[in-house]
Amino acid sequence: MDGFAPFGLTHLLAVCGCAAVLAAITMLARRPQSKEGEWRARRALAHFALLYWIAYNTWWNWNGVDLITGLPLQACDVSGLIAPFALLTLNRWLRAILYFWAFAFATQAFIQPTLTEGPAHVVFWAFWIAHVAILGCAVYDIAVLGFRPDWRDFARAALAAVVWAAIVLPVDLLLGANYGYIGNPPASIPIPPLVEVFGPWPQRLAAMTALAVFVFWLLLAPWLWLRRRGGAALPGAAWPVSTTGCRAGEGRDTPAAKMYDPMQTRS
Repeated sequence: MDGFAPFGLTHLLAVCGCAAVLAAITMLARRPQSKEGEWRARRALAHFALLYWIAYNTWWNWNGVDLITGLPLQACDVSGLIAPFALLTLNRWLRAILYFWAFAFATQAFIQPTLTEGPAHVVFWAFWIAHVAILGCAVYDIAVLGFRPDWRDFARAALAAVVWAAIVLPVDLLLGANYGYIGNPPASIPIPPLVEVFGPWPQRLAAMTALAVFVFWLLLAPWLWLRRRGGAALPGAAWPVSTTGCRAGEGRDTPAAKMYDPMQTRS
């Protein structure tokens, strides 16, 4: 209960528990309900994700900001802040970043978690909840709101990743940190095994970049295939909305559109 080892029983149980929570979020949100009910559910999920992000980062730095590990610069830290605003505003840029970053980056926490503490420690639970909140928002956007990425969304998410890396890499080198696992940290800071296999720094940055682009493409490919097979209307969404935030086929000025999205979202 005190320690955590990747690929052990605790890891398996944690992943299964997180998967069950994500499934429950999807099932509850997809139940037949009014547009006002959907908005309340979406707002509740977004507010939880935002409040949790604030609480988690405050708790982590409660005794002073740890410049090496405490700055919210990890890809999952950025995703955790973007996720609630993507649901609340339905901004296309935020939704694109949420989709690609959540399934390309946040899922790595489930595959190769950097945890060392077990269930007896608060950080264990905080770690998993933080990543479930990100994926929960992304799954909600797909399953309930009907987000369907295209090449422009691919470009948006990729450009955001380039900007993020351009900011984080100098910080890593200045502090001797490893935010985003793209820095060149001292031996005292562990590097995930999947990062180590790419070789020494800075050569591994090229391999990691190529892998990220490939994974982004893999996340886009199924939707491109479905779009070719079935046209623009793709199945699976309980409340599909267009890039303007309205339900598919509804104008922004119709009563239905106003009922669905009282915030009058924009693309």
